[in-house]
Amino acid sequence: MDEQCIPARGKGFFAKSAILIAVLVLLSFPVTYFIPLAAGSKSFTLLRHLHGLAFFGWIGLYVVQTQLVRKGNIRLHRELGIAGVALAGAMLPLGLWQAVTSAGERQVKQMAQPFEFSLYNLADILIFSIAFGWAIYEVTRRIEWHRRLIFVAALNLFGPAFSRVILRLPIPFPWSDMAPNLVADALLIALALHDRRKLGRIHPVTLWAVLVLIPFHAVEPLIARSSFWNAIAPTLFGFG
Repeated sequence: MDEQCIPARGKGFFAKSAILIAVLVLLSFPVTYFIPLAAGSKSFTLLRHLHGLAFFGWIGLYVVQTQLVRKGNIRLHRELGIAGVALAGAMLPLGLWQAVTSAGERQVKQMAQPFEFSLYNLADILIFSIAFGWAIYEVTRRIEWHRRLIFVAALNLFGPAFSRVILRLPIPFPWSDMAPNLVADALLIALALHDRRKLGRIHPVTLWAVLVLIPFHAVEPLIARSSFWNAIAPTLFGFG
């Protein structure tokens, strides 16, 4: 059988979870972006529009890519992968630019800890970069590694998006700041269960993600509010 027509093992999980991630991401933005935009709000800068377009575009492409794999159209999947790399290349500078701009805006508003949320921005950018870059390296070497690393990269975009919903709920700190990423991490547990069922073991990428990301996400809010982080963050983001 032609390799381009061989469906991937566990294809259904990744295709279905991609749709779930995309739907939850879209449902996270009506109040903070879509409705104000439709109402003619002028509060959004060009940077925010470009940032949103790139990140929504990547999630949308991720859905398309998983559906292509599910249908066995590996040739088109690989061709579109070039677009994914290009989008990721745009997302990194846009993400950093937005992080610096947001920190500056919080300083202007004289918030007590304007760099608290900058930790989340920096961690998200680093984790996405590592997962996506590693996935590209594995694309022609170990496809199961590639598939799970892309999944981790997608989850890393889901958490920040879902925070738009969680932070509007009456949840006390640190649960309010911890919850968005822990909701995303629940899908990592689902992936671990999927691995056990399909592979008979938890895949190394899944295990790495569970053991590293879940504990980090649990302590991240405490680090973000620490005096240590808020002392070094201004220098890291060019405000020192």
